Amino acid sequence: MQRFKVPQTFTLFVLVWMMEWFPEFARKYLNFNGKCFTHCDRPTSMQVVSQDASRFVGAYLCPDGFVSQVVYFSLSPDMKWFEDMIANQVGNGCFTSKDVRVGSRHGWELGGDAQEILESKLGAYPKVTEVYWTRYPRTDADKQVAISLCVGEGSQQGCLKLFAHDRNVVRGLCPTCQSKW
Repeated sequence: MQRFKVPQTFTLFVLVWMMEWFPEFARKYLNFNGKCFTHCDRPTSMQVVSQDASRFVGAYLCPDGFVSQVVYFSLSPDMKWFEDMIANQVGNGCFTSKDVRVGSRHGWELGGDAQEILESKLGAYPKVTEVYWTRYPRTDADKQVAISLCVGEGSQQGCLKLFAHDRNVVRGLCPTCQSKW
């Protein structure tokens, strides 16, 4: 019997094709209601920050754009990528890996439809890993800094990057996008 080697690019293509369902699944079944616990107590909603076939990143924002939590869903998360992404956007002074937590979301806790989808894609007893970052300010100076997502203001679109700013100022644009307008 003759064997042949499958090119790595083909293998990667197959893996990406197999995961095309994942971003939509995350948006539909891993999106929860919460409330802002950084500057107010109003409801939060998830804003997609980035997504591809194998990972989904969202930020929970209050109506003023303040970030309560950043979540990263994946079947095999790259912790370094997630931590570097946040640290690069908000700055090392606002980020510590001690504030990153890891959990699992199982099909049975997400409801019958979600469980059925996960089992059809991943087999019995499937789970999705959830990595989440919640900033816990440790000093009074830290408490004066807020994290927001650049979602835009009026007709000006934002770049969907996290940024740090004075907590007493409501900002829809990061400094980079604000300087463009």
